[in-house]
Amino acid sequence: MRKKIYFSALFLSMILAQEGQEVKQETKKQSQETSEEKAPEERMIETILSTSEREFSFTNKTMISGQDFLDRQVNNVTQMFSKESSIEVGGGGNMAQKLYIRGMEDRLLRVRIDGAAQNGNAFHHQGNLLIDPTMIKSVEIIKGAANASVGPGALAGSVSITTKSALDLLAKGQKFGFRIESGAYSNFGIKESLALYGSDRKYFDMLALYNFVDIFYYRDAKHVFTNLFNPAPQDKVLGSPSMQNNFLFKSNVFFNAKDKLTLSYSLVHDDAVRPFRANITRPDPALNDGVDFALILFRHKNIGNNFSGVYEHKGSERFARPNVKVNTYGYIRNVHLTPYAISANSAKDEEGSIPRDIFLNNFGMDFEVKHALGNQKKNALEYGINYQNLSTVDRYFVPTATQRGKESAHIIGGYVQANYYLLKNLSIGAGTRYDFYFYYDQNYQHHLTQGFSPSAVILWNPVESMDVKLSYSYVTRGVLPTDALLLADYHHFIAKNLKAEKGQNIELDLEYNHDFFTLRGAAFYQNIRDFINSYGIGRGYVFNGEQFDNTIKDNLKYLVNIYGFEAGADFFYKNFLASFSFSRSFPMVRGHLIADTYELGASVGNTYVVKVAYDFKESGVNVSLVGRFVQRLKYNGYDIYNHEFANIDKPGYQVYNFYINYTHPRYKNCTLYFAIENLLNEYYISQASPFKVEADGSAIENINQVRKALPEPGLNAKLSVVYKF
Repeated sequence: MRKKIYFSALFLSMILAQEGQEVKQETKKQSQETSEEKAPEERMIETILSTSEREFSFTNKTMISGQDFLDRQVNNVTQMFSKESSIEVGGGGNMAQKLYIRGMEDRLLRVRIDGAAQNGNAFHHQGNLLIDPTMIKSVEIIKGAANASVGPGALAGSVSITTKSALDLLAKGQKFGFRIESGAYSNFGIKESLALYGSDRKYFDMLALYNFVDIFYYRDAKHVFTNLFNPAPQDKVLGSPSMQNNFLFKSNVFFNAKDKLTLSYSLVHDDAVRPFRANITRPDPALNDGVDFALILFRHKNIGNNFSGVYEHKGSERFARPNVKVNTYGYIRNVHLTPYAISANSAKDEEGSIPRDIFLNNFGMDFEVKHALGNQKKNALEYGINYQNLSTVDRYFVPTATQRGKESAHIIGGYVQANYYLLKNLSIGAGTRYDFYFYYDQNYQHHLTQGFSPSAVILWNPVESMDVKLSYSYVTRGVLPTDALLLADYHHFIAKNLKAEKGQNIELDLEYNHDFFTLRGAAFYQNIRDFINSYGIGRGYVFNGEQFDNTIKDNLKYLVNIYGFEAGADFFYKNFLASFSFSRSFPMVRGHLIADTYELGASVGNTYVVKVAYDFKESGVNVSLVGRFVQRLKYNGYDIYNHEFANIDKPGYQVYNFYINYTHPRYKNCTLYFAIENLLNEYYISQASPFKVEADGSAIENINQVRKALPEPGLNAKLSVVYKF
């Protein structure tokens, strides 16, 4: 039966389109309604908030609306991207979730929240993206190497997240409001949220939002109904608890119709008792020299602080009056790990038995200028400069003669890019950036790496409703601090002559839009040369009478190749929507798909996403069903750490989520949201989750013989009530 499903999905995928088209249609409709309803006192705000038509069209861009997250009661990264076939999230529990786009880990992308860069890796057994979906207005994803204006180091693309502001929540003519939400999950948690917002509709607006989410624990599909009212320890997925207190403050100051200042601060605070390795459950102690991971428990405190101040000046269509944007930002991430309960035998785990107080900090400034070119609004010349400081430190570490327990880097760069319509239906774009990377490593060594990052694109419209886009980019990313957990490792060393990483991406995109459907396809090839591997094997040492290897951070001598293709289709008629998408990427080294990695990527099988939805407008009911299908992946994978090949078998799975929302047609202040996730109670482990307990361990080691990644939640019913005033 499952083969038939996959065959049908593959057939449908030949006419596929991205889920983003749904967002385009919704945004267009909302824009039209807003323009018709504008009050005179709102025109100043609407003028400055209008999006410039002069946009550098480049690579494969996907937009996701924050409203979609609200409709689906999304509360973590996995749920955020469950409708995107080209995006996989591994890990299981909230703090273990790692984002992979086209098989590449998000550490290779330039990720920003309200303009604040999120570079770095605090702990290789945790996720890098710390965000509360309730705060999000929109997510912009650029797959493949990004254009020059995105910023330095976007080897595999970029993710730009914009949080909500007061004007996103206020109704027409409203000057003050509040929003209250209360929800509960059968597998097992609660959510409470409060937002206050207001605007004078001329010069100022402000939003304050607090969100509390407590996942007591969750059960996998095998244990959803066992010992329901008196669960045994094995009924709860180890490492799944997560209690978060999150806050967003955002304010806009409108000096006039052309000048705006945006101040934003967001906090995500996660607190729970978990195993030291948040993405690994309990391997058999007999396979691990008697060490029981279930008895190595730490109190995890993960805190992410984002703050930014953005000044924007809106110019005109004259070259001498450009748009100007200045962005200053900071991101402070703290991972505080305190031993909670460690058995005597488990203390033999050297890495997992000591406390950590890790800080990962990003501070920077971006200055951007955008000019109109010629008489067409779509032609533009852009240039700017970027500065960024990235630092890591473990405050519990005592420095030695060879290890200082902290690292820092400074990035200084600039860019220029332009696009121009040679014909009404033919546009070309080109740009480049140059960046200097100054890196001071944990071994007291200085590194200077630098390089160009050029890009080019041709956009052709053979007919008005069709886009054909061919793009190429070359990205240089210099040496930066990587896994901050290694700062406390006395046996970790940095190679003296590290080289910058170089990435290339060539891509062909096709898109066709019709009144009732859209079709889309993409094919791409990407490579990464001199990938910096933090877990290379160095000379050995002895601990507790056992022989171990040092780790060394060095360039991978082999080229990383990524091949792939995507396709999609949306069909929409009146209140009905059906969409299909398909994606597959092949991240390869030495001609083989990659095995587990900490900082590079993950191999995932053919992925299909199907959605059907209907909006009963007269009754205020919206119903949708989303299915995600991932085919079994069985292959001989290459281990970039041990330079060995191993047979890997990742089972496939199919997961259905059902959503129904109700808003009274006349009294629209209150909305009821209901969802059943994993409707058929499928037991599965994300194919992007670790296959081995330790990615840098050999496949022949006893502990790596049985897969022990966290399984995903089983059936979960969610109910939420939202009231707005």
